Amino acid sequence: MQKAWPINQFFILLTSVSILFVIMKYAAGVLAPFLISVSFAIVLSPLLTKLQERHIPKIVSLIILIILSAIPIIMFGGYIVTEAQEFAANFQSLSAQFDKAVGKFVLTLQNMGLSVNQTDIEAMLAKSNMSGLVKNLASQTSAQFSNIFLILFTVGFMLMESQYMHTKVQKILSKSKISLEDGMQIISKINTYFIIKVKTSLVTAVWVLAVLWFYDIHYFYLWAALAFFLNFIPVVGSIIAAVPPVILAMIDHGMITALWVALWYVTINMAIGNILEPRIMGKGLGLSALIIFLSMTLWGWVLGPTGMILSVPLTMAMQFLFAQYKETEWIALMLSDYGEKPVKENPIR
Repeated sequence: MQKAWPINQFFILLTSVSILFVIMKYAAGVLAPFLISVSFAIVLSPLLTKLQERHIPKIVSLIILIILSAIPIIMFGGYIVTEAQEFAANFQSLSAQFDKAVGKFVLTLQNMGLSVNQTDIEAMLAKSNMSGLVKNLASQTSAQFSNIFLILFTVGFMLMESQYMHTKVQKILSKSKISLEDGMQIISKINTYFIIKVKTSLVTAVWVLAVLWFYDIHYFYLWAALAFFLNFIPVVGSIIAAVPPVILAMIDHGMITALWVALWYVTINMAIGNILEPRIMGKGLGLSALIIFLSMTLWGWVLGPTGMILSVPLTMAMQFLFAQYKETEWIALMLSDYGEKPVKENPIR
C-alpha cells in the first residue's frame, strides 16, 4: 500500500507552484507574445507538414504560410488597431452616453409600474467593472496587433525548428519517467484543440462581423476581433464579447436594436458552442467545468487576457504533468472531469 504523502512535501509543492506563478506574472510582458507565437506555430505546423509532403521545399513552404497568415492581418489589422485606439479615446464620452441611456431605460421601466432604482443599477455595474475589463481587452488587442510582425517572425523561426524540436521532445520523453506515448498524446490533444478553436472562432468572428455591419454598430471590426479571441475563453468569453456591441447598439439605435443584437449573439454562441464545437471536439477536454472556469481566472491574473484565452491548453498541460507522478496524481484527478460522466477508461491517462 502506498505511503501517505508527507505534509511538508505538499507545502513544498504548493510554495514552488506559487513562486512559479508569481514569476510568470511579473514576466507576463515577455511570456504573452511568446505563448501567442507558440499557439500560431501549433496551428500552422500541420499546414507546413502538408506542403512539405507535396515536395515543396521547407523554406518556400514557410514563406507561403507566413504570407497567407499576414494577408488577413494586414487587411484588417489596421482597422482593428484604429478602432481600438478610437474606442479608448472616446471611452469617457461613451460612458456618459451609456449612463444617460440607462437613465432612460430605468424611467421607461418605472413608467411601466416596475420598482427600479437607477442608483442600484449603476452601483451594480460599477462593482462588476465590466467597462474596465472591456477597455483593457480593447487596449490589449491593439497592443498585440502592434506586435504582430514580431510574433510572425517568432512563429517563422519556431516552424523552422519544429522538426528538430519534435525529435528533441521525443528524446527527452524517452529518457524521463513520462511515457512517450502519453507525451505525444497530450501534444496531439492540445494541437487538435487549437485547430478546432481557431476554426470555430473564425466562424464566430465572421458571423458577428456580418450582424454588427448590418445593424451599423460602431467599431464592428474591433468587436469581431474580440469575438474571435474571446471564443477561446471558456464559459464567460462569449458573454464579455457581447457586452460592448449591445451597449453601443442601445446608445446609438435604442433598446429594440440592442435586443436584436443580443439575440443574435445568443444564437451565434448556441450554434457554435453547443452544437458545432461539441460535435467536432469529440470526447471533450478531460477537464472539470469548474476547473475550466477557475483556471481562466488564475491564468487571467497571471498573464492577463492572453492567459484567459490560453487557460484551457495551459491547464491541460499542468494536468498531464501532475498525472505522471504518483505523489501528484490526485491533483490531476481533481482537475479532470471524472465523475461528471460514466467512467469507461482511466480519466487521467
